[in-house]
Amino acid sequence: MKIKFNDLYSLHKPIEQDLIRAFKKCIRQSSFIGGQEVTKFENNFKRLNQSKYCVSCGNGSDALVIAIKALGIKPGDEIITTAFSWIATSAAITMAGGKVDFCDIEKDGFNIDPEQIRKKITKRTVGIIPVHLYGIPADMEKIMKIAKKYKLWVIEDCAQAHLAAIKGKKIGNFGKFGTFSFFPGKNLGALGDAGCLVTNNKKLANKARLIANHGGKGKHLLEGTNSRMDTIQAGFLNIKIKDIEHQTQKRINNAKLYNSLLNNIQKIKKPIVNKQFKLVYHQYTIRAKNRNKLKEYLEKKNIETQIHYKQPLVAMKAYKYLNLDVKKNFPVANKTTKEILCLPISTDKTKKQIEYTAKIISEFYK
Repeated sequence: MKIKFNDLYSLHKPIEQDLIRAFKKCIRQSSFIGGQEVTKFENNFKRLNQSKYCVSCGNGSDALVIAIKALGIKPGDEIITTAFSWIATSAAITMAGGKVDFCDIEKDGFNIDPEQIRKKITKRTVGIIPVHLYGIPADMEKIMKIAKKYKLWVIEDCAQAHLAAIKGKKIGNFGKFGTFSFFPGKNLGALGDAGCLVTNNKKLANKARLIANHGGKGKHLLEGTNSRMDTIQAGFLNIKIKDIEHQTQKRINNAKLYNSLLNNIQKIKKPIVNKQFKLVYHQYTIRAKNRNKLKEYLEKKNIETQIHYKQPLVAMKAYKYLNLDVKKNFPVANKTTKEILCLPISTDKTKKQIEYTAKIISEFYK
């Protein structure tokens, strides 16, 4: 049995003809930027996420930059974010003109530690950007209490967490903005790059739209950028969004199966499930003893796994200028990167494949 980590062809094959028809429709209408499909997607997504406004853009990275700029970033402003994520989050802070202030993660999770956030706040701190990593919600209730106390804004990076929720409230609705990526490998993915912002503030939504479209086409009320979702990607997303709730439940069911099958293996730690949180499992990530040897063993058995991410952001060459001691200042993130392993969980995975994966893991530790 060969198990691919993420087989995009297998995921898209059932809707291949629908996607081709959507592509031909765009060609016939010669509608490639903006138009009805983009508006339709924005309406579809804001309803899905229970948000008042949705502003589409070129990708999830742009969504972060646009959100930060819409909130009035000034030179020297500090923004606190997680030390353990993809670089898009921290890079957006710098690209928007701010200063990155990295924070360690929870001891028993993968997201930013609210208690460590408190220690990071200075007179120059203006905001916090938590990441809902792997589809696991960050503790937004604690984070929002801190933000309110110190008068800070919050942007939620929801790139890996479409439909995740806390006590029934969809993520992206806690802070000023929620930003989403529709990169092909995401839970809701286009066939190329695409992204959006959600907000419940009309004024912020309007400003974000101006920034994403050169400050207003023909008006240029401010200096903006060119970050627009193209019509073809919107057309594809309008097809895929119809089934996203069903696809999300498949991921959750796959995760439950892993949880039960791996339950008695003491040398691995499964994702912690808070009963008040809805996890959507963009990745099913375990912490494993002898992680590298386990990964090699699985590969020999034709099971593909991945490591997201191999280093804390603060250890990257891009942040060498900060002169931070990774082991001393970010011990949890540093330790986590040496233990994590992402197992195959995409919605094309069968019960038999997950059972086989769990069996091989158990075999390795025996």
